[in-house]
Amino acid sequence: MDESTDLGASKPIPQPAYKPQPTQHSIVKACNHKIDLNHFPTHSNCWDCWQAFFSVSPEGVASVHQLLLQGGTKAVIAMHGAKFVKFFGKFLQQKLLQEYASPAVQAASGIEGSIMDIKAESEGTLGIRQES
Repeated sequence: MDESTDLGASKPIPQPAYKPQPTQHSIVKACNHKIDLNHFPTHSNCWDCWQAFFSVSPEGVASVHQLLLQGGTKAVIAMHGAKFVKFFGKFLQQKLLQEYASPAVQAASGIEGSIMDIKAESEGTLGIRQES
């Protein structure tokens, strides 16, 4: 074998230069704010940002809900802050209203008619015939 033959073993192999890519954040369609789903919304008073934040993480919502049930509001405030609790409560309220306002749930629970006529219900005039 000829000593002048170089198979390239001693030559360094050029490594591709690593270029850090900027982080691509999601954009909330309702308000066009960018949101990092690993952190609380930077637009902390924007309901659409909070709703998007809670909507994409059902596991996170479940864990905060469990903390709320075990430790109460004070425990959640101590861990996440008062603004978080305010928007989390609004999110839960909206989800519960959507679930219980659906016709399928009302039919299954036996709720009939309008639930807005509370005065008539308290007076007992909701279709109940009075016998004389």
